Amino acid sequence: MRNPNGYGSVKKLSGNRRRPYVFVVSEAGKRRVIGYYTTQVEALIAQTDYNIHHNHPRLRDNKMTFSELYHRWLPDHVTHYNSSESAQTGYSVAFKHCITLWDMSLADIRFHHLQAVIDDMQRSGLSYSSRKKVRSLITMLFDYGRRMEYIERDFRGLLNIGKNKAVRPHHPFSRQKINRLWKDKGTGADTVLILIYTGMRVSEMLHLRKSDVNRRQKFLDIKQSKTVSGIRIIPVHPLIWPLIAARLAMPGDHLISRPDGTPYSYGAYCTLWRQVMHRIRGDTHTTHDCRHTLATLMDNAEVNEVAKRRILGHAGGDVTDAVYTHKGLRQLRKAIERVR
Repeated sequence: MRNPNGYGSVKKLSGNRRRPYVFVVSEAGKRRVIGYYTTQVEALIAQTDYNIHHNHPRLRDNKMTFSELYHRWLPDHVTHYNSSESAQTGYSVAFKHCITLWDMSLADIRFHHLQAVIDDMQRSGLSYSSRKKVRSLITMLFDYGRRMEYIERDFRGLLNIGKNKAVRPHHPFSRQKINRLWKDKGTGADTVLILIYTGMRVSEMLHLRKSDVNRRQKFLDIKQSKTVSGIRIIPVHPLIWPLIAARLAMPGDHLISRPDGTPYSYGAYCTLWRQVMHRIRGDTHTTHDCRHTLATLMDNAEVNEVAKRRILGHAGGDVTDAVYTHKGLRQLRKAIERVR
């Protein structure tokens, strides 16, 4: 079907270009470039938005697809929730698993199409975590679609991702290994103790800047996290404040960095982690065991569930505050100081 006059067209340019797709319109017999885009979907979205702005209706056969919904949702979600790079990478990977849905119009997508994506992943041997991330992405996309009034259907709670079979169960650090960390003077041991006594994820710690450390009230302001509930403040336990203070005195803008001030990538930190674990004879531990350790220590100290969820950045219960009051900070500090 030929586009009506003034609707414009999307073309792919030849050669190896960073943004090979171009959206152009004709005005007074001359071609005018509206913009260049990385993908065809981005260009088609720009074309649709341009024509809506100019009071041209969406073409009858140009129905919104699953792929267009994703590309509309992503920038909105990243801007609203300040999603970390690792979270955005996770969204991209989950989206690739949905390739059978990309070109389907939202009006044609049914439950069995979505469940088939999950079932195919399970048959291919992909992990429960991967299936859970795809289900989460689908849920967020359709929530956004209803909010923007693109669709009305809701598949929340219907998709079955199977049961979780832990391949490598998490286990807390023993008191003996924690003591070894305190005695270890090698590079990186302090970062493991910081993870244990704050409950931060590794990505949260590596993104933390020195400006995110409140030196007067001694708390960490987590601004980038893989989850919305992960955006939080964490009071610094008195035991690790000297470690934090020592890191603040080092070069660089990030709290955790190399001696020359350059920040660690996730891969580089994992190498450092393995070196520390080898020194304390804790090679079976993963970085997530630090969060599990703090959860266990708080349970042993009888810290209430609300405070525990806030410190760890877990969703659930009645914890809905995005910004903590001073009273809330005092309560969290009392909770964390119960840990020994």
